[in-house]
Formats: sequence, C-alpha cells, structure tokens
Amino acid sequence: MTTNLSPNTTPLREVLYAFSLVKPIPDAGVLDDFVRRYPEYAAALTDFAIELAMDAVSSEAVNECTPSVTATAVSPAVSRAMSRFQNRLYAVQQAQTELSATVLVENPFAALDRSGFRSLAERLNVNTVFLMKLRDRQIDPRTIPEGFSRRVAEELPAASDVIYAHFAAQQQVKASPQYFKADQKPEARERQTFEEAVRSSRLAPDQQRYLLSL
Repeated sequence: MTTNLSPNTTPLREVLYAFSLVKPIPDAGVLDDFVRRYPEYAAALTDFAIELAMDAVSSEAVNECTPSVTATAVSPAVSRAMSRFQNRLYAVQQAQTELSATVLVENPFAALDRSGFRSLAERLNVNTVFLMKLRDRQIDPRTIPEGFSRRVAEELPAASDVIYAHFAAQQQVKASPQYFKADQKPEARERQTFEEAVRSSRLAPDQQRYLLSL
C-alpha cells in the first residue's frame, strides 16, 4: 500500500532549519509562506521568527523585518501569527529604545564648581538660571541654535559631540546641591524651547536679544 506524504510529516526541526536558510532575518512574506505550508507549526514558526529578530534587534537590519503583509491578504490563522510576530517584535524594539534612552551620557557641566559655573555663564552672556537649564537638559535640543552649542563647547571646553549628546539625553532630575536651596529641588518637566527658556530665565534685555539673534 502506498502512503501519501503530506506537509505535516516533515519534522519540526527540518521546517525550522529550512525557515532559517531563507533569510538571515525573516520577514512577513517568509513567515506567511511557511505558516501556509505548515499550519500545525504556526506557533513554533512565529516564536522562531521572533528569536531570529531579537538576535538582530541591535543592528539596522531589524528595521527591514517589520511585517508588511496586511491581514486581508492572509488566512485568519496566518493573520494571527503575523500579528503576534509584529506585536512581539515591536515590544522588543521598544525595550531596546527605552534601554538606549537610559544609558548614562556624560554631563560636561558636572566638573564645574560654583565659581566655574558662574564664570561660564558670564562667558556665554547668560545667567546661572539659563545655564542650569542647559546643564539639566530642560531645553529641547532641536531648538538650540547650532552656533550656540558650538560656543558652549568652546567655552567649557568640551568636544562638540559631547555637548550635542548631553543636550539630547534625558533630563536630569538630580542636580548638584550647591546651586539649589533646600526648598528648590529640581524635578523632570516638559522641555522648553530655546526661545521659551530665554524669555523665562530672568535674562537682561540685551542678553535676550543676543541669544534670540543666534
């Protein structure tokens, strides 16, 4: 008697091996194709696809594996598998983004004592209130004039990329105590634009005109 072979006679390990050979990082089309061919292995294939994506999540290639097949183009079972893959991959990417955001960035103002802090403020033609906003990353880095950032780098002194990285990093909730009274504890808040910071820092009119002209 002749036995007819069907897809479900293929061992899972062989299916996963074949799946891994198609692309280093599986995309929606690959997963869709394999789930159609081996529906009994849909869950295992999805988990395996997630593992492969997680292994490459720190590289730029992970951006290429975001699913692009719509749910209307596949069967309900395949759609569920694709949705699961997309949701899990998104969660992994979000976790990576949050982790990157919490990485400590050098604060080039940290080494300044009270005298050095005031001296820097004078050289930049600002007051200590405005300079504290720069130190504690309270100003939206996208609104800080590039020329002013270079000036800060020159006066500290520090490398320009260190200054840019500092401004772009997360706000600091904890600041050096010598600049605050006991009842003036800093806390994270929504960032101001450069113009808002200039107008709300009790700067002299000529200082404001200078900064807003940059």
